[in-house]
Amino acid sequence: MGKEDEQRNLATAEALYAATASGDWQAAERLLSDDLVITEASTLPYAGIYQGRGALRELYDKVLASSLGGATISVLGKLSGGNHVAYLLELVPPSGEALQLVEVFHFGEDGKVTEIKPYYFDSDAVNRAVSGA
Repeated sequence: MGKEDEQRNLATAEALYAATASGDWQAAERLLSDDLVITEASTLPYAGIYQGRGALRELYDKVLASSLGGATISVLGKLSGGNHVAYLLELVPPSGEALQLVEVFHFGEDGKVTEIKPYYFDSDAVNRAVSGA
């Protein structure tokens, strides 16, 4: 995997964030592989494995329906290496407790996203934010 591929992957991740933020699911799904897998840890309110090109929208619908739907998101940093891109993020839900996470994207040879794994620093804080506690 060369530098050009890493730059392409980073640009794809940026385009995916932009498409989902604007609600352009057709554009978002063009960036995802048919066999996309999103894994949410068992300690999170959205625990499970989401599969297929529509998985990201399914997960977003669940998140937006919760108290995290009103969260502001700040990108703290981005890293690209090999077939992976990682975003360092901070979500601030209406409850005000900042949630820090790293979202890791894996890319196939065709440049489409094949896997997304979010890693939250404090899953208890996520659960408190969702439950309103």
